[in-house]
Amino acid sequence: MKKWEVEADGIKHTIEYKVGFTKKIIVDGETYKVKSSNAFINLIDYAISFGDTDCRLVVIGAKADLAVNGTFLGSKKPYEPISNLPVWIYVLVGLSILGGMLFAGILSLIVGLLMSILYIQFGLKKKTGPVIACFIICSAIQGLIGCFLASLLYLY
Repeated sequence: MKKWEVEADGIKHTIEYKVGFTKKIIVDGETYKVKSSNAFINLIDYAISFGDTDCRLVVIGAKADLAVNGTFLGSKKPYEPISNLPVWIYVLVGLSILGGMLFAGILSLIVGLLMSILYIQFGLKKKTGPVIACFIICSAIQGLIGCFLASLLYLY
């Protein structure tokens, strides 16, 4: 559970993000169920307004941060909408996760999930080089896992 307090127009507001059986955002005691915008990785970008104060709760994987008036409270970085991610990054996410699982099973799927979080984080920062480098590293690791599993099967 993550919790933030935001003061707007002289009133203190509480925002909580809870993960359990369902994902919930609690704003001043009011509960809202939220859903990821991506089938593979937990991606949430939820708008909350208190008068002139605009808040965005952004969740990527298990990492959550609250942006207030365009600046994240935790990282102090400027807010960048998740919707600004290029489509090709989502293609790499799908290839890494589904392709990895089909090629080398559950272990490779986990590697694909973890690396896909990096694709999204670098993509939000508009860093193309690191995204491609992470994809190549992910593919190499998945290839090694596949070769290792194939050699085990060959031995038996």
